Amino acid sequence: MGTQLIPYGHAASRTRGPCTKHMPITRYFLLLVVLLTWTPSLGAAQNTTCDSSQFDALTNMWKLEPDQNTREVTPGELAAERKIMQRVVEMFKSAFVPTGAIGLYGANYDTLPHAKTNTDRYGNTYIFTLSNHKIECHNGKPAALDVSLGNVSVQVNMQFAGEASNGDPSVGFSYLPRGYYQRKDKTEVPQANDEGIQEFNFGDDTTVWWLTRPGVLPFRVITRREFLHKQIEILQSRPATSAKRLAYYQRLLSESSDEVAVVKESEVASLNESGYVFTTLADRASRVYVTVNPEYYDRGQPKSAPQHILIRLKQDTAWLKSMGNGARHLESMRKLRDIVTANLPELRSMVK
Repeated sequence: MGTQLIPYGHAASRTRGPCTKHMPITRYFLLLVVLLTWTPSLGAAQNTTCDSSQFDALTNMWKLEPDQNTREVTPGELAAERKIMQRVVEMFKSAFVPTGAIGLYGANYDTLPHAKTNTDRYGNTYIFTLSNHKIECHNGKPAALDVSLGNVSVQVNMQFAGEASNGDPSVGFSYLPRGYYQRKDKTEVPQANDEGIQEFNFGDDTTVWWLTRPGVLPFRVITRREFLHKQIEILQSRPATSAKRLAYYQRLLSESSDEVAVVKESEVASLNESGYVFTTLADRASRVYVTVNPEYYDRGQPKSAPQHILIRLKQDTAWLKSMGNGARHLESMRKLRDIVTANLPELRSMVK
């Protein structure tokens, strides 16, 4: 890719559409090294040393990434999805001012594999990402390198907890990350609410918001009976399987109910080896497995319509605090959080 020049102290020109490659979760940004032209004073012209601290005062600098994977959707779907992404762009660009950093942003219209193959769910997947990017010295000039100081993404119709894919093939289901049910204020499996907005704060400084239709979620938890049926099915599909292990799961199935399956691997005396046992939500080794809730989706809507939205705000607080200007970047991330919070009702209204 070529290098794009952005004048020092001047925002990049604002193009009409939002466009970018999306963040980790699916695929990470393939970022340009964006060199900035530098207009030194006459006195500074004799000093060729590049001191990155002089970039701390740069403000309102933006870099728009090109649209990604636009060929995967029809022209009509792409136009509708771009309108959604443009509304999201304006929410952030109208209220956020990158300071001592570059706002790298855009949208990816990638239709993910589970959106193509899992017929229990419905809708195209697409994502907006805004990354607050660090400015460093590069060949004696200020540059935005591939170092994110934190990012926020708005993910349309993407999985909440891997429910539409088989994240753990040895079990046959994906599992809900423990941070969703082992929370500071309570320990319970997330339930749908009437507002259709839920917030989760994780120990790694990530905050996630779920935006859904009122009273329903796009996934459901696996019951004990479902879990055991799947384990028996997996064992019976193998050419050489343990009769003892098969009998163990068949016995558990005969005694089980339709309550939520909270599972862990542990030593089982009757097997003389480890196997799956049921445990409690508070167990730090527990797993709760999930699958798509096909009743959630409105198939009368176009595939471009947001059926649900996940928003993810990610920062490394400890690393930012260790930086000389870390307080400024932490303030930028706080501002991004405030923008998300202020716009939750409008974002929720996009869900059809």
